[in-house]
Amino acid sequence: MNPNEPIEPTPLEPDVSDDAHMVRRAAQRYGTVGAMLAGGMVVFDRLLGRKPKEEPAVVIESATEPEDIEKGISLTLEQPDGQELQVFAPPPGRRRARAVRRRRRAPGE
Repeated sequence: MNPNEPIEPTPLEPDVSDDAHMVRRAAQRYGTVGAMLAGGMVVFDRLLGRKPKEEPAVVIESATEPEDIEKGISLTLEQPDGQELQVFAPPPGRRRARAVRRRRRAPGE
């Protein structure tokens, strides 16, 4: 490098740890008290020497493809005495729109 050459400034990215992110997020969501509580929790974790747990992804396998419950669910069960029992659960109800009532004007308004 030539000492007379101007040095181009490079943007510095702050090295913010996950703990600082947690405290910042708590401050945004819950205000000053939330940030203080989150900071206290970070300090206790460091004092106790606990390491964060790495939780593996949960994978659940199914023997068949999931069924469409929009038509309802029906099961046929065979009881110990040989009789068949049929059970039907209706489809989940659609959320009805709320009826909006307009206020009637009283005479003279």
